[in-house]
Amino acid sequence: MKSLIGFLILFSIPAISVAQKPPVKFGEISVEELKMTKYDRDSSASAVILADYGESIIQYNQNEGFQLKFERLKRIKILTKDGLDYANFSIPLYHDGNNSEKVSGLKAVTYNFENGKIVETKAKNDAIFKEKSDSNLDLTKVTLPNVREGSIVEISYTILSDFLFNFQDWEFQSDIPTVMSEYRARIPEYFSYDKFMQGYIRLSINEESKSPASISITTKERAEGIGGQTKFYTDKINYEESRYRWGAVHIPAFKPEPFITTPRDYISKINFELSSTQSPGQPIKRYMGSWEDINKLYAESADFGDQVSGNPFLKRTVEEITAGISEPEEKIGAISNYVKQNITWDETSRKFTTKTFRNVLDDKKGNSAEINLLLASMLDKAGISSFPVLLSTRDHGFIREEIPISSQFNYVVCLAMIGEKSFLLDATEKLLPTGVLPERCLNGKGFVVSKGGYKWIPLKSSTKSRVVVNVDLELTQEMELAGKLQIDRGGYDGLAGRKRYFSRDEKEYVKSFVGSRSWEISKTEITNAREIQQPLKEIYELVMNEQMTSAGDQIYLNPLFLYRIEENPFKLENREYPVDFGSPFERVYMCRIKIPDGYQVDELPQPKMLALPENAGRYSYSVTQAGNILNVISNFQINRSIFSQLEYPNLREFYNQVVAKQDEQVVLKKK
Repeated sequence: MKSLIGFLILFSIPAISVAQKPPVKFGEISVEELKMTKYDRDSSASAVILADYGESIIQYNQNEGFQLKFERLKRIKILTKDGLDYANFSIPLYHDGNNSEKVSGLKAVTYNFENGKIVETKAKNDAIFKEKSDSNLDLTKVTLPNVREGSIVEISYTILSDFLFNFQDWEFQSDIPTVMSEYRARIPEYFSYDKFMQGYIRLSINEESKSPASISITTKERAEGIGGQTKFYTDKINYEESRYRWGAVHIPAFKPEPFITTPRDYISKINFELSSTQSPGQPIKRYMGSWEDINKLYAESADFGDQVSGNPFLKRTVEEITAGISEPEEKIGAISNYVKQNITWDETSRKFTTKTFRNVLDDKKGNSAEINLLLASMLDKAGISSFPVLLSTRDHGFIREEIPISSQFNYVVCLAMIGEKSFLLDATEKLLPTGVLPERCLNGKGFVVSKGGYKWIPLKSSTKSRVVVNVDLELTQEMELAGKLQIDRGGYDGLAGRKRYFSRDEKEYVKSFVGSRSWEISKTEITNAREIQQPLKEIYELVMNEQMTSAGDQIYLNPLFLYRIEENPFKLENREYPVDFGSPFERVYMCRIKIPDGYQVDELPQPKMLALPENAGRYSYSVTQAGNILNVISNFQINRSIFSQLEYPNLREFYNQVVAKQDEQVVLKKK
């Protein structure tokens, strides 16, 4: 960012001030660290970060203006073979057009303890290379040499950046434990950043202070006429600098449990967003703005809001699609299906269009914004109120409403309104019913863009994932179970099943379904594969010969052949972040087993009913006998998407009891 403050004209000398010494110095490796064979606080760790130190300073350069200088030192102990990958480092560098962040002062060394002394091996130039990450990010990658179990690897570098909005965030936590992590920042009073912490690690250092600083400005005045003498003038500008210091010690590894959005939502970290700048004597220049500003920006954008209201050529196509249809909901379905069947998603998540709708229709391919803004525009031409909805997908992280910045969004869907009734639509998934968002979109709230003003809307599933299994079997004299199995897959389970089905031929689909089970399938019938509003239906005629064990004159049989929960997915006794299932789901299992002559029931599992508070989850299980018929009914429900940390113990115990109940067996005995 050149000449952000215009009065710093030609030459400047930053004020020298006394600062605290860094907590760690490059190359100061101890023999004790090299001899370490395990980390006492986490004996399972494959590597441990011994020290991670960084400092960001906003400084002035006479040619470039204010710049951001970031220095980092990171030291890692390799404990096992699984930890060898931690000797590879990636340094992200932002770029925009011809301007890019620059890395300098790169040092990378491997330390080993050999013959009673410390041996250093420096990384050579051929171990350092660049790699493109995305349109605005490159990676400088470094592979450390001579790394083995017991090595210590260390890297330090400096990044110089003109992008003051890209103030370096800092992660205190990693997927391996950390002994010490510290971050410092020095920010002149001309810059205001919003800072917010996330995660559950308690900081051991959290300091803020104000210090006087100054810049000397030298200007020159050239005298008129031949032989005139140039005069130099020096002015001193005083300002205040905010200094911050954050630190933590003995930080455990972040170990993601099942059912979260993305680890970066929960890892302990400090985030920075440029809020405003103010030069002396000048008004405040705001960068963060407000949600009102963001709504106006998108609503009036040629590549966003104007795409919905524009493109009049679509009206004729819409009239053809909706000919003979009078009900608005049916029009929504017809237009949505048209877009789904004619445009293929290119698997990229975008907020803006990059090509015209004519080109999208000609190419029959588009990004998420192009497909769903096209859908909104076509609904608009049908006289249906439609609005773009910005959101953040689950792998992108959740939205913080208190931080009004558009970089939190990465995806667009469509909202259609009929009176007070609303429909959230996404035409990127051909195999999802109309009005059902893809699971990747079920992440908090969406930002509805409208020229009349924005609003937030919950991104909830309009349907429950539901699998219904019906089994009708007979136990033969050969001790095999023979009969029919029917599976109905609805909601997101139906989508997953259809994706598997259409990605291969039916024979391969059946083979994949059977997997490692010793089942013999004699006949298969799969229906509703393309009727996406209906459950996907699978019927198998089969013989099972692995479901039983015998001991003497007794037979032990677990009647849950599918969707049995064999182990609790929640391993930790306590959890520091919410459980996010994405959407509610249900597993219904009904089984009828005919017992052969000569056998009788010796033992049946007792019936069980479980319920979480506020009906957030339910489970019922029963095995009953009617003559020579066993009837098994199992119904497992999760009725809410998100469970807080306080609710976690109940949820974990709920799963424990379900696992225990589903492990019980029916015992048959010869008469």
